[in-house]
Amino acid sequence: MMKISFSGITGCGKTSLLTEVKKILLLKYKVESIDKISQKNPFDEDKKSNFISQFYFLSNQINEENTKSIASPDILLCDGSVLDLWVLWKKHTSQVEISDQIKEKNNVLENLYKYWVKTYNLTFFIRTSLIEYEKREIQNEFRKIDMNYLQKTEEIYTRTIEENKLNVIEIWNNSSIDEGAQKIIKFITEFHKE
Repeated sequence: MMKISFSGITGCGKTSLLTEVKKILLLKYKVESIDKISQKNPFDEDKKSNFISQFYFLSNQINEENTKSIASPDILLCDGSVLDLWVLWKKHTSQVEISDQIKEKNNVLENLYKYWVKTYNLTFFIRTSLIEYEKREIQNEFRKIDMNYLQKTEEIYTRTIEENKLNVIEIWNNSSIDEGAQKIIKFITEFHKE
């Protein structure tokens, strides 16, 4: 089984790209997919990034991936991954005082993340320019997006990828979904041949 994650900041187009890629792959392969775990949120919005919720999301992500793999698909597509959840936690801890208790909790999540992030065969880091975000916001009447928040989160992604020496493939989602999906399919096909 090939396991592929679509990672990136909120609104970058992960779900749209995954949906299009899945349609194309289903013509040739047995494909399963996992919806975004953080949408299944039993916690208050203001507590979405604390340790309890992040442990819940991280362990749920791993459980969902294991459960879907039981069906032995050729390809498992993940809308988000442990990378996204780890970045959310890092964003949270960058805004709080780091106590001994936070360090302990950080170690638990970091060990889970570092162990599991290696299980993805391909990780697509979906990126979109801030100008494109603004266009989409106007076209789709999104709720107002905090561009400063997006920029800081994007910085945490890139720093995490560099620090952990993750092998990710950047896909800039500034054009049509079809064009982005075709780029992704090309990478998947090349990887599948190896």
